[in-house]
Amino acid sequence: MKKFINMIMIAVLSSVITGCSSEINASLNTEEIKLKKEDKVEAEDNISVQEDKKDTVWLERKSLFQIDATDGIMKYTVYLFSEDERRAILEEDSAKGKKGDSYFTGHYSVYLALKGSKEAYKQEALIDSSEMSFNPSKEQVYTQKMRNKTIISIFQSKGENLVKGQLLAIKDGAVQRISTEKDMTTTSKAKIKTINQKYLQTAQKKSDGWVISTWLFNEEAHSMSLHDQIELSEENHSDIDWMNLWLKKEALYYPFKNLALSGDAIEKAKQGIPLGSPFPIGTNISEIKKSDPNFVEEGFEGGSPFVMYPEITYYYERESGNVTAISIPGQRVRTSMDEITAMFGTPADVREVKLSGETISTYMADKYSILMISDLEGNVSKIVLKKIKNHAGK
Repeated sequence: MKKFINMIMIAVLSSVITGCSSEINASLNTEEIKLKKEDKVEAEDNISVQEDKKDTVWLERKSLFQIDATDGIMKYTVYLFSEDERRAILEEDSAKGKKGDSYFTGHYSVYLALKGSKEAYKQEALIDSSEMSFNPSKEQVYTQKMRNKTIISIFQSKGENLVKGQLLAIKDGAVQRISTEKDMTTTSKAKIKTINQKYLQTAQKKSDGWVISTWLFNEEAHSMSLHDQIELSEENHSDIDWMNLWLKKEALYYPFKNLALSGDAIEKAKQGIPLGSPFPIGTNISEIKKSDPNFVEEGFEGGSPFVMYPEITYYYERESGNVTAISIPGQRVRTSMDEITAMFGTPADVREVKLSGETISTYMADKYSILMISDLEGNVSKIVLKKIKNHAGK
């Protein structure tokens, strides 16, 4: 019976929802970010000059990390250097790394230079920091691109498989810390994920599962706030092992609440337009993959080929390649059938799958049908938009 319900959902799948704000575009991976004029910093001598400076050629030899960074149209090089740096070789495997790895400890400072400049100036970003330790074979320092700005993430070990980070970025010609309302703690098994140029995502292991946190970057305030958070229990039953995918694939994030129900959703569905995607039903899958090659998975299920992205899955005809069904995870709306019924009325059909306890509620939209798959508690786990077969030629 479980296989039967999976086949129903495959031949079907979703999106009758609309973006909760103009800031969050439904197709997160394919959105083209157009920078506003005010985002572009004028090309002037935009660097905060300090008395403590070093030769960049010398820093290239001595610094542990060198990072290319941008702020608007300005390009910089950031150096992480310690005057009292000590190097050790790990004698055994531990949370610090593997046996034989180099391990560096010291009081590290940040130096900033305009790209190609001969001089770099010491910054105050880490001036009050205690000693830090780095294993270059582990990714403790890396960058994210957020709109027109580079964010530098510096992580330190905080127990087994857990790291705590400091986020830096260039503002007003100086490297400054990005303030966070809570500690930026995440797993050491994977990098922070970038979402839609405005959001970051972290994952933290707990005794009975994982906590996935989504953070919103406020460029003007130079801050990172907790936008959304969800706990995934190891006992949760799901057709998708999200945590395994999250850890393995750098481009993958977990669906987060970024869509809200809209009263015109059914009218949009009548046109085959899934408001959770820029691609309507009938779009060729090759066009979608060309637009966004960072899909999570592709294959066949129940005889139907599919391409899955974190926020949406496309099902298509094997012969033509045209999309016939679209599915959006319920995590993106976090709504219930009570709320849906209040907005759209009584479904045309309701079927219960006794084996799993899931319920399929169907709404009609001319030559399309909308399926709401809900769990035992009435929470929507998947929203589906499909083309009705007997309308295929219309």
